[in-house]
Amino acid sequence: DAVDDTYGAVDGVVGATTASVLANDTLGGGPATVGVGGNVTLTPGAAPTPTSGSITMNPDGTITVGAGTEAGTYLYPYTICEVLNPTNCDTATATVVVQASPALTVDKTASAPTGNTAGSTIAYAFLVTNTGNVTVTGLVINDPMLDAPATCAATTLAPGASTTCSGVHTITQAEVDAGVVNNTATATGSLPGG
Repeated sequence: DAVDDTYGAVDGVVGATTASVLANDTLGGGPATVGVGGNVTLTPGAAPTPTSGSITMNPDGTITVGAGTEAGTYLYPYTICEVLNPTNCDTATATVVVQASPALTVDKTASAPTGNTAGSTIAYAFLVTNTGNVTVTGLVINDPMLDAPATCAATTLAPGASTTCSGVHTITQAEVDAGVVNNTATATGSLPGG
């Protein structure tokens, strides 16, 4: 008897492997087993196809969620058949819930200042990469020292995607007097559904 399974909160960013779908399956009242001396064969159905990453059923019935798999709920059907009576089969579905793990990285670089006096400018480039497993929309750079909000080539990033943003800072007399401009930035965005 193949019994449906649910695996929740699987980490799709680093990847993970579930318990075997056979753990709750039975044959003749005893546990269903595969491999040498096993009493059933396991045939995976159509594998789910996430936008990024992968989900694969292994010969032992465990399901491997590959690193970088997009968040979502995925259905993975499978069939077990009795070794001694191959027409005695049953089908079930494993539900794999890959948790949303949003993450962005920002690599900020500064070009050489246009001068060393107040009023000179420094152009900044921000390489923003979606290192999570959910699409991020409404991407913005948070840098209070920019003269105007940074502009980004893209404001929606799928998992693994990157974009470059740019902005300018005008050097103040206080910064000239200090001999240094210290500046940090972050990137934020919205997840699907707000």
